[in-house]
Amino acid sequence: MLFFRNFPKHMVISILLLTAIIFPATAAADRYPVIRKLVFNDIYFRQLQEDISFYHRAAASRKDLPPLMLYEYTAEAGDTVFSIAAAAGLSYESIATINGIYSSTEYLAGRKLLIPGQPGLFIPEKPSKDLDFIFHSWRMASFTDENEIRIYMPASDSGSESELKDFYFIHGESFHSIERAYFLGILFSNPLPDGIVSSGYGMRKNPFSGHPTFHDGIDIAAPEGTPVYAAREGEVTDTGYNETFGNYILIEHSGGYSTFYGHLNKIFVELHYKVNSTMMIAEVGTTGRSTGPHLHFEIRRSGASRDPSVLTPGLK
Repeated sequence: MLFFRNFPKHMVISILLLTAIIFPATAAADRYPVIRKLVFNDIYFRQLQEDISFYHRAAASRKDLPPLMLYEYTAEAGDTVFSIAAAAGLSYESIATINGIYSSTEYLAGRKLLIPGQPGLFIPEKPSKDLDFIFHSWRMASFTDENEIRIYMPASDSGSESELKDFYFIHGESFHSIERAYFLGILFSNPLPDGIVSSGYGMRKNPFSGHPTFHDGIDIAAPEGTPVYAAREGEVTDTGYNETFGNYILIEHSGGYSTFYGHLNKIFVELHYKVNSTMMIAEVGTTGRSTGPHLHFEIRRSGASRDPSVLTPGLK
């Protein structure tokens, strides 16, 4: 290790053992080594780099992994989860999950963060956010007693106390595609939680002509009058009526995405309304060409349709 290069071997071992006692992952948060700057002349930043390097060497040689070490760092102006991860030589998923950062756009300046000395995912034992539930739906088989770890989280401000939190730590793991999409803000919530998908995305037999046609969205069946919600924050850019989809709404979202809602009974929003994913925008209906009460739901990117089942967790 670079920091101990000039020490006798027996002293290195003694110092490392003492460090493991003083700074285990479950030590009080105010006793974690504090990294002042993410630069190599910071002594604890150098130690973090050695921990990460040691982990990779052990993993590559299939040797027993070293104990997890944690460091505290207060984010500066301009810091993002990506810039911190890049400076540390870790995946951004490691920084995000241990600190409960659920979006790539979260403002971090002034926030006390933990930086682990190993890459991996820190999944809360008790899910509370949408992304936590996605983790649990994908990764239940990975949750074992050996993965359990307790960590004292840094106090959010000078007047609060540190919080002991239980995680499943999965060494070396990164986000699945769905988890990554949610974190990056390109996923959508279910616009009709009380409905059931009755027709999927892609080729299908047209219910009116009987000929194979491409279905640009999905149909979600529910009783007439069931509330329909905006699938994500955005702005209403079109609403009206046409012969195929009846009463409809088009909402534009960030990142070039838009969502379309058809066969509506009643519409509760107007052009240029600002909406969020908790806002009821309409009711299920049978307007237009419809075989029964349902919502026709589309997700588009730059005008081209995307499969809603991939981008919308929670569809039934």
